Amino acid sequence: MSPDRPGPRRSLARRLLPAVLTCAVLATTGAPAAAVAAPPGNVPGAASAAHPGSVRPVVLATIKVGLNPRMVAFAPGWRLAYASNAGSNTVSVIDVRRRTEIGTIPVGTFPYGIGFVRKGAFAYIANRDSDDVSVIDTARREVVKTIPVGDAPRGVAIAPNGRYAYVSSTGSGAITVIDTATHAVSATIPVGLSPRGIAFTPKGETAYIANSDSDTVSVIDTATNTVTATIPVGDEPRGVLVTPDSRTVYVSNTIGGTVSVIKARSNTVTATITVGVNPRGLALHAGNRIAYVANSGSDTVNIFDTRTNAILGEVAVGDDPRYTASGPGGRFLYLTNTGSHSVTVLTLAH
Repeated sequence: MSPDRPGPRRSLARRLLPAVLTCAVLATTGAPAAAVAAPPGNVPGAASAAHPGSVRPVVLATIKVGLNPRMVAFAPGWRLAYASNAGSNTVSVIDVRRRTEIGTIPVGTFPYGIGFVRKGAFAYIANRDSDDVSVIDTARREVVKTIPVGDAPRGVAIAPNGRYAYVSSTGSGAITVIDTATHAVSATIPVGLSPRGIAFTPKGETAYIANSDSDTVSVIDTATNTVTATIPVGDEPRGVLVTPDSRTVYVSNTIGGTVSVIKARSNTVTATITVGVNPRGLALHAGNRIAYVANSGSDTVNIFDTRTNAILGEVAVGDDPRYTASGPGGRFLYLTNTGSHSVTVLTLAH
């Protein structure tokens, strides 16, 4: 088990309910496959643009990193990935082709979210317990600046145009906006209680923020940095995913054990998908017909059909899986396992 499980404000009965429900679910067993080198985007057995019902999730490899990794992100060009190690106060640098850690970078206290800016020249790391963002020069692999932000920053998302970063300051109930040209805070946007996950629409005109302690999603107009709508969702939302056509937003509800499906045009929840225990990270596979959700409480990943919302499969991963990053073209996935200090490489196979 690892720190930063769902917060203490929930009653014991509400915490036990997802675990009781999951007893009826059969978990896929088996150890992760050994790492086998493969070029990015050319994964053996991977089902590109997979047809739902003809595929299953499989583990390709497990990469050892630092202690208690929270998030993982691919650098532009897909050659490298960074994982934030909350228990080590470091960032692991991963060689994507070799599937191995090739270096570590000391950062702030309890690093969490990751975002790459200026075409990958710099990486932003949100440090939850030091209330700042470390700016890493990726060529030198060292911190060159520290940006003070709000209280307990967690998520980092970079706008599609690359001009600014959104950081979810969980303890402040706000989004801190950083100008990536100057590495300086340019705005603060009040949202709901304990904001976590952040996702932009592909053109960047809208951002969606999961507010874990108010059970809502804030919709932000990025041109004005104002909240234009608030959407009630499930119990303790954390992860957010926007589809490439901007029509649908998926939100993982960690205590609820569900994923809310939001119709973006009307800002309304149109469906709720029951998944594993304590879902967090969300990602799409190539073709966007299948989505992944990482379940930190059941140590599994579910896949579901984005047209029917039906659960299609499940695979066991490491201890306390958290957040995800899609590889090139969505052909494979990286997933942090906080309790087993590793990153799992996943794909779909026929």
